[in-house]
Amino acid sequence: MTLQKRSMIVIALFALALILYGAARHYSSSLVRYVVEQSLAQKAPPGTDPAALHERLQALLSAAPDPNAQMQRLLRISQYVEKVQRLTPGEFEELLAVEKQETSPVL
Repeated sequence: MTLQKRSMIVIALFALALILYGAARHYSSSLVRYVVEQSLAQKAPPGTDPAALHERLQALLSAAPDPNAQMQRLLRISQYVEKVQRLTPGEFEELLAVEKQETSPVL
């Protein structure tokens, strides 16, 4: 294999790595949001509507001032949800409360 072919392969691999990195950065917030939503759905009190959960989570995240604040909120919810087996209705309401997101005693 000539030096030119090797160089082309290295460049192609580097370009592929850059594309994969860019895609991962772009979709990472969507992936975190999906995982948190699924965790909340699994640990929600019985009778919780998944569509209503999705709408409330969207409302909570849209109330955040910027994407960084949204990610911080998702990470706080994730940390709390991983520690409990099942959320009580009060905990569930408190996690998804838009008005009390900064002063929530549960988190």
